[in-house]
Amino acid sequence: MGPQPRSRSLLPLKKPSWILVLVLLVCLFLFSSFSFYPKACYVFGCKSFSYPLLGGQLTDDEISSRVVIREILISSPVPRSKNSKIAFLFLIRDSLPFEMLWDKFFNGYEGNFSVYVHASIGRPRHVSPHFVNWEIRSAKVGWGDITMMDAERRLLANALKDPENKHFVLLCESSVPLRSFDYTHKYLMYANISFIDCFEDPGIHGNGRYPIQLLPEVEKKHFRKGAQTAIVNIMHAVMTLADTLYYSKFRDYCKVCFVSLINCRLQT
Repeated sequence: MGPQPRSRSLLPLKKPSWILVLVLLVCLFLFSSFSFYPKACYVFGCKSFSYPLLGGQLTDDEISSRVVIREILISSPVPRSKNSKIAFLFLIRDSLPFEMLWDKFFNGYEGNFSVYVHASIGRPRHVSPHFVNWEIRSAKVGWGDITMMDAERRLLANALKDPENKHFVLLCESSVPLRSFDYTHKYLMYANISFIDCFEDPGIHGNGRYPIQLLPEVEKKHFRKGAQTAIVNIMHAVMTLADTLYYSKFRDYCKVCFVSLINCRLQT
């Protein structure tokens, strides 16, 4: 006798069993993707996931990419509201000598500003509560070096993580406020431009430092000296982070000179 045929009563159980196994495999794949490969969030559109689950930290490039993508993909400009804030970005070495002056400047206007501190030498001890726990991941900065631009981009990237920040004020440790906070806030909230201090210097410490390798992107007539301090709106802040062409040019060919990439980007 040949083998007995299988009972037809068992056949209906086979299909649901394979479906169950397939569902379990898909769930396992999704869980592992979100747990160990944060970039999967971009594919599946997760918005509430905090990266990473294992306690790591976003790199500068990852922070920059996330905020740039978010701003560029917005279909219409975000309208200003009463909660629109100014981000004050302090690029310092190890301390802020005028911290108490800034404390008086900020006092009473909580919720209308954000503070970010990049300290290139150690972690500063703050005497004002407005500066406590606002240090970002910092790195060593050399005066007149491309690392200064790296620090400014790092400050902008961290400040752009807060969608309420609409203007970004780049400051050094010797900067002091000359107007009240109320005046500054109202002035910038109604301004649609950025404020850059740059000028043409025909001497050896100005245009004399122009490297020919900057061509064709940066012509000599656009080469400027500029101050570290600046005020940029959200559009120019995103443009600065999105730029790789001008940044790489200055990084590779301006070894002994440094001109703010923000100034160059806006001039050209």
